[in-house]
Amino acid sequence: MLSKYNIVSLFPKLIEEWLETGIISKANNNNIFELMTTDLRNFGLGDYQQVDDAPYGGGPGMVLMAEPLDNAISSVKSDINIFLTPSGKQLDEDLIQELHSFNSANIICGRYEGFDQRIIDMHSDYEISVGHTVVSGGEVPALFLLEALIRKIPGALGNAESLDVESFTDGKYDHPVYTRPEIYKNIEVPTVLLSGNHKKIEEWKKNNLKDI
Repeated sequence: MLSKYNIVSLFPKLIEEWLETGIISKANNNNIFELMTTDLRNFGLGDYQQVDDAPYGGGPGMVLMAEPLDNAISSVKSDINIFLTPSGKQLDEDLIQELHSFNSANIICGRYEGFDQRIIDMHSDYEISVGHTVVSGGEVPALFLLEALIRKIPGALGNAESLDVESFTDGKYDHPVYTRPEIYKNIEVPTVLLSGNHKKIEEWKKNNLKDI
């Protein structure tokens, strides 16, 4: 299982604070996975620790430079290097399963207008996109990817059966769910769910799965 992660980022505190939330915090405290961060700024060049520069050929914004990225990625040896890019392979459950065939990964977060392409050519084993939209940096997509990976590690979830009945399992979205009260603003919970008839309840759940 992929349970050892290193995040290369200009904002490692974002990653470190996320470790204190929800199931991630519990899994971290129980040593279900290992996560470390590599601050790209520590590999910056010169007195000002420069990590970005203007793009050749002109254009708006700045580009993360090759040398700081190269040194930061090379400082931590992992089985695979994952770059979070808009043009990468779309993240799905099949890709999550594929990534879990490895033991460790560097996950590299971009900023500004992205990475010097030579770094991707040199180091990339995977380019991954978490959606067809643009955000300011790779940290939020990295957290998305990490949570999708970590929750698959045995022991991370309080109830492992949750993995068998959630959305995207067997090409389906999960069925609707309800809790108390039985009636809220004149909207009632489906009667079958209150019946205690487990066979009919399972049939209802199966019939209310939606195709992806």
